[in-house]
Amino acid sequence: MEKESTLRVLLVSDKVSYLRNYRTAFERIENSSLNTSFAFTEQDAYDTALNFIKKMDASELFDVICLQINIPPGIHRQQEDGSNLGILLRRRFPEAIIILDANFSITYNYWNLLKLVDPQAIIGDDFDLVSELPMHLTQALKRPRYICPSMQAAVMNHLCCKIDLDAFERDLLFELSKGTRMAALPDILNMSISTIEKRKKRLKERFEVEGEDDSMLIIKARESGAL
Repeated sequence: MEKESTLRVLLVSDKVSYLRNYRTAFERIENSSLNTSFAFTEQDAYDTALNFIKKMDASELFDVICLQINIPPGIHRQQEDGSNLGILLRRRFPEAIIILDANFSITYNYWNLLKLVDPQAIIGDDFDLVSELPMHLTQALKRPRYICPSMQAAVMNHLCCKIDLDAFERDLLFELSKGTRMAALPDILNMSISTIEKRKKRLKERFEVEGEDDSMLIIKARESGAL
């Protein structure tokens, strides 16, 4: 009889339902398999997860990491979502299978995120988690580079964008889409206001947008898959 293997799983979310559903799904997979078991570690906030990872011994590893990317920061406000944590997790555990729970209906700079975190799987939250999640997780574990069907169209839309943007342009579009005021952008993007104005003007030319209003630029960027 083949010896049972145990995979260490890190679950990160600020939602109790997410942690519960994912743990239950893995337990169902475990019950259906004679050779795999799971050992869970749960973190329920950005701050605590960040501190936990930084304090871990260098020899400690996780085999599977499930991250709900839109977790808010904790007490120390650093970012509006868990993307920084995702990037840290990839650097700290380069061999781990990272499974992102993402919702493309929410505005995030997903193109940067997917490249930097380099997840093996993306699973949306628009299905019956209790009944369908075990199947999606099984596919993610068996066939890394798995995207659940409901997320495939959204991902392809981003990947097929015909306008190639650099990191600064993507960050600028992202901030504009959130409604960030121009006066605040120099501190956020580490660029002078004149440089930001020039780059925004260039973006409007590339997306064939006229006028001072930025709303049409955001619409065009979303339609093209750039945002």
